Amino acid sequence: MNKILTLCLAALFAAPALAADGGFNPDGKAPPPEDQKDGYRAVTDNQQLTATHQLAQLSTGTWVTLQGNIIRQTGKKTWELRDRSGTVQLQIDDGVWQGQEVKPDDLISVNGTLLRHGKTLLIDVKKLHLL
Repeated sequence: MNKILTLCLAALFAAPALAADGGFNPDGKAPPPEDQKDGYRAVTDNQQLTATHQLAQLSTGTWVTLQGNIIRQTGKKTWELRDRSGTVQLQIDDGVWQGQEVKPDDLISVNGTLLRHGKTLLIDVKKLHLL
């Protein structure tokens, strides 16, 4: 009986550690835009890098790679990414986090496809990496 009780208590205390899903943690402060070293980089089919102001000229479905800081959550599965030249909305499904916890002061790289909703640009993130 004592062993069963000990095993149950160990499972109870270990469960939160095993359930770490990762995601965005709003603790911390993103660096000001002028202090960010890297910016948006979009990769098109011919592997040319594109500046932020050129994202609006890319077609829907274009594969892009972006670097910056997630500064806030804007919806259930949407976040805002900022670099020194601007911001863009990210859509990140739960599985993409892969247990990583990202804070506003963490520089990240995301890969995904460019989507348009009216005049709003949105990146459907497929991979996210802490840098």
